[in-house]
Amino acid sequence: MRAIAMVLVMLMVAFSGILFGYSTASIAGVLDHLKEQFTIDVIQEQLLVACLPGASFIGAVVAGPLSARHGRRLALLIAFILAGTGFVITLATPPYGWLIAARVLVGLSIGLSSMVTPMYAAEITPARRRGAVVALFQLAITTGILIAYGTPLGLTGASWGVILGLGIVPAAFGLVVVMILPESPRWLRSRGRVVDDRAARMLDLEADMAQVPCPAAGRSATVRSVIPLGSTRAVLVLCSALFVLQNLSGIDGILYYAPRIFQSLGFSAGTAALAATFGLGLLNFAATLAALLLVDRVGRRPLLIVGSAVMAVGLAAVVAAALSDWPWVGLAGLGVYIMAFAMSLGALPYVLMAELFPSAIRETGIAVASATSWLFNMLVALTFLSLVEWIGLAGVIGLFLVVCLVAFGVCIRFVPETRGRSLEMIEQDVLAGVALRAIGKGAGGGAAR
Repeated sequence: MRAIAMVLVMLMVAFSGILFGYSTASIAGVLDHLKEQFTIDVIQEQLLVACLPGASFIGAVVAGPLSARHGRRLALLIAFILAGTGFVITLATPPYGWLIAARVLVGLSIGLSSMVTPMYAAEITPARRRGAVVALFQLAITTGILIAYGTPLGLTGASWGVILGLGIVPAAFGLVVVMILPESPRWLRSRGRVVDDRAARMLDLEADMAQVPCPAAGRSATVRSVIPLGSTRAVLVLCSALFVLQNLSGIDGILYYAPRIFQSLGFSAGTAALAATFGLGLLNFAATLAALLLVDRVGRRPLLIVGSAVMAVGLAAVVAAALSDWPWVGLAGLGVYIMAFAMSLGALPYVLMAELFPSAIRETGIAVASATSWLFNMLVALTFLSLVEWIGLAGVIGLFLVVCLVAFGVCIRFVPETRGRSLEMIEQDVLAGVALRAIGKGAGGGAAR
């Protein structure tokens, strides 16, 4: 039974992540066709891209109170239903306004699921498997991105409506899996409701849930009463900062506009640019798989530190390529950047945000961090092409490089190591005021920073 339950949890995480990745990246392969069909300018083109992360910001904000009051399962069910509705509209190849509306529905879905899925997976998975299961979300995202990049190459005769609308497949499967899964036992306990003992035993959670009492659990705990406690504010700032750095490091501009970037570097439009984009997708997938295997062995902190440094090196190569007309150097630099990102700022902010927030504010904290991520995602999507026109591709990539260096410093100074620790033990450290870097060591560690 435990094996079946873990397979179901992993399938839920996988379908949610594939939906996320495909929905965000599929626009890249059809953007030139949409621009030609709708005869839109750069601003309208960026709006078409940015409306999805903009709606995801709203979805992430709503996800906190929704999942706190009604549970994780209902929030995920709503997410998959919204996505299915948006993709049905998209499959009909609607006019520009309706396509915006469809992408808004999908964006609301992605905002909900991007917040609730890592939280649900962390709460329902034993500590010894938690890092890998939550990191599976990022692997699934990269799988969805890879499929999105490969679809225009494999379905050369398909309409843009079909290419964008294929996201209905993971949405439908995800809906079925969530209907089978139980509610999070930790959410039930924190709300003073009876925990389904059979579900807890099936998921092997009894030991984790009993190790340390949850000081902030129960109906009397409120967000306002918990945030001032211990290192909670510092955790909120750190998780939000990691998502800001994740998005401003350049990943969103590359995901949404990769074919345009390769054209700017010297690759011919069409198949060559799409093939180079698909190559990035393959590297992204392979590196995320490596992160999945390493996160519970090497740990969160080392991967973040090394990864952010290597990201900066890769982007430096792209800047040189853009200035010197070296397209293959640019491709190699982007490949290095993508691999390093996938093993660090890609996967690990999701793992850390699902682990660090105390149970009484977990929904609110993760909602704030997720909403921050989508807000800056939208900012990049809405300005990337305009910035390239203004300061050139090398200038824009140079800005991303600076962000990677900032991320490197933040990770060295503040990021803790939580590998192998139960959520209750981590929470005890946070509420006790343990310094950020010492959280998870279980030894006090000094005042909060």
